[in-house]
Amino acid sequence: MTQALATDIRRTSTGRTPRELPESRPHLYLRQVRMSDLDAMNHVNNVRLLEMIQDAHFDMFYLRPGLPGQQIRPRFVYARHELDYTQPLVVQPEPVTITTTIGDVRRSSFRVTSRVTLDAQVFCTCVSTAVAYDPDARCSRRLEEAERALAARHATPDPAGR
Repeated sequence: MTQALATDIRRTSTGRTPRELPESRPHLYLRQVRMSDLDAMNHVNNVRLLEMIQDAHFDMFYLRPGLPGQQIRPRFVYARHELDYTQPLVVQPEPVTITTTIGDVRRSSFRVTSRVTLDAQVFCTCVSTAVAYDPDARCSRRLEEAERALAARHATPDPAGR
């Protein structure tokens, strides 16, 4: 992991506020595997893996851009999750890193890609479709400018270099 990315990692129990970085970069979230995450086969259950990924999304969408004392309210719903499990994740001393990027931003939805890794090992990749949601009207809504800015901050790099 490069030094520039290492400064943008948020740990689950430190309570520290990470510095905001203006350039586009993935959101990084460290998560320790817990005994309660394990199933009868002694590896992290697929439902727990999705919960870990959603913890990273919650950190990116609600905790990072928020100000102290800001009300946290649901702003997105998931229309789809597609998970690819690469290898079993077991209890280990090091936390895994959940790397999340945003792409395919549309009028009211966007793609969220998260990868659960430890060093070069990839345990799971999740591609989700998130939809901006108005809980009062109970329907989708347009993305707001602040949400588009958040998407730009964690945008998937364009492989063509455009």
